[in-house]
Amino acid sequence: FSFRRIRQSTSQENCVLYFEGCGEEYKNYMVRLLTYLPGTNLLGIPADPQILYKIGRTLAQINKALTEFKHPNIESLRRDSYDWNLSNIHQLHKYLFAVKNTSDRQIVEQIIQQFMKKILPNINNFHKSIIHGDFSHTNILVQPLHSSADCSNAAGHMQQELEISGILDFGEMACGYYVYDVAICIMYLTLDSEDPLHVGGHILAGFESVIPLTLQERDALYLLVLCRFSQSLVFGTYNILLYPDNEEYLLTTLRTGWKHLRQLWELGKEAVEKVWFETAKSYLTL
Repeated sequence: FSFRRIRQSTSQENCVLYFEGCGEEYKNYMVRLLTYLPGTNLLGIPADPQILYKIGRTLAQINKALTEFKHPNIESLRRDSYDWNLSNIHQLHKYLFAVKNTSDRQIVEQIIQQFMKKILPNINNFHKSIIHGDFSHTNILVQPLHSSADCSNAAGHMQQELEISGILDFGEMACGYYVYDVAICIMYLTLDSEDPLHVGGHILAGFESVIPLTLQERDALYLLVLCRFSQSLVFGTYNILLYPDNEEYLLTTLRTGWKHLRQLWELGKEAVEKVWFETAKSYLTL
């Protein structure tokens, strides 16, 4: 897999301070230059089973590579108090006031309760690793595998076999657990899917072709996906109050996220797992 690399300045620095002024007013900006990666991200592109499988497999390959990662400052990746750490789902309580829909707020509260009761006591049984932390549709670059293989589906959308051309944004890297990265990935790839319920199965199949999850990790996956939905939706709603000028970006998840969270919650763990695990199992016979 490919990722962007920093290009140093002429003074051998990774970042440089840039001053921009108008009259007596000046603003300071930190600027860095990164190498270019080809492709486009998956935002707004419904991912088919083939690319979802590749995404799951690539994520596992990254997790496996990061297991061997060593650095003198590796302790900085132990982000134990970070709001976006799935282990800190309870910290959502202080932001829930921003969610005005009572039913949605109650769903999130119940998800937090279930995490504290069912997952937190068993968390040390999960495989530990350094994780990407934000393996989302906006951070995965794809491009056509064969430019001559274009065809249209029944809805008239152009279909191409895609390959992953690069991975962006390692800024959320942290010490965590394999299953956290899988849950985060499933949550974000669900957003633009034309078949959202099956997304988890295709990603899981790809991931487990490299790193099989344990029974305990599989048992936690459904609730962890709901936890990530809760984090993204609550933080997004809260941040719109703080930064209304950035609403368009913050609505990326909110536009469809609440609908998907409600659907998964209403279907329940058993029904969703049945779809995911049967979909993943079907790859074993191919």
